[in-house]
Amino acid sequence: MNAIMWMGVAGIVGTALSPWITERLRSKTARREQLVKLRLAIYAELLRATARLATTATTSAASHPNDAGQIGGDEFDSLLGQARVVASEDVYRRLNELSQLTEMFNQHLVEAEPRPVFPHRQHLHDGAVNGPLRLQHRKTLTDIAGGIAVAHGRVQDAIRHEMNR
Repeated sequence: MNAIMWMGVAGIVGTALSPWITERLRSKTARREQLVKLRLAIYAELLRATARLATTATTSAASHPNDAGQIGGDEFDSLLGQARVVASEDVYRRLNELSQLTEMFNQHLVEAEPRPVFPHRQHLHDGAVNGPLRLQHRKTLTDIAGGIAVAHGRVQDAIRHEMNR
């Protein structure tokens, strides 16, 4: 077979495969764009949730033990689950750190809550809300709340870095 015949065969094959190759590249690009849009939507929700988490932690750490409530919850857990599917490794690692700090905060919050006291023993517990152990728990809560705010900033930086690539 001569070169002209091979060029003709290559032209026919190229013409036949061209639409298939073009469609394959287009669908791959469309999937990539869809993933980026999904990541962006989840990241926006995560940033809102982590900002609320940091604010709530700071407020709860500074408030009276009776008024403080646990942070995080089902919404944050749901967002973490979604992020596990689409987030980059760096963003997910930062979110994991934030989740661990949230759990630690909630554990210390339970320890800092005043326990119910029987009326006949009330005189022994007067001022116990500001006792040394309770103050230590409140300080620990404040430190963890600061760590949560820092972790929120790290999540934000990781997302910004990923989106600017």
